[in-house]
Amino acid sequence: MIPFRERNPVPIGAIGIGLIGLLLFGAFNAQDLPVIGSGDTYHAAFTEAGGIRKDDDVRIAGVRVGKVTGIELEGSHVRVDFKINADAAFGPQTGASIRMKTLLGQKYVALEPTGAGQLATDSEIPLGRTASSYAIVHAFSDLTTTTAKVATGQLAASLAVMAPEFRD
Repeated sequence: MIPFRERNPVPIGAIGIGLIGLLLFGAFNAQDLPVIGSGDTYHAAFTEAGGIRKDDDVRIAGVRVGKVTGIELEGSHVRVDFKINADAAFGPQTGASIRMKTLLGQKYVALEPTGAGQLATDSEIPLGRTASSYAIVHAFSDLTTTTAKVATGQLAASLAVMAPEFRD
């Protein structure tokens, strides 16, 4: 048997670099590996899914239980695919909504568990049980509708009565 010091270092170095490469590949693709990246896949149909992106959180009662794996237009609605990694129970009548996570506009999918049992793997939450996020466009539209209903004469009279009280 040849002592280790007298062996050719090139094949040993190549094997070492190959093993490091395999470990790095496994680390960056851990979510796709059968044991580490396991989880059940589900779908939800939304009328509008603006702001939601792949890898955004999926939460139940504020606790992260999975992540969004895909978003695609399917006919007249948007299908959001997500994978649940945690041991979370949610029934067959579960609803889903897209909610704001941060003030900067990051969003997440919130699941509202309903019903006895467990939602079947690879099933879709229908449009009737989903709600899209309240977008800024809707907020301005509602503001316009609300301000159009304000009685400006009555508001001016109210402010004129209150002005002397707050003068000092």
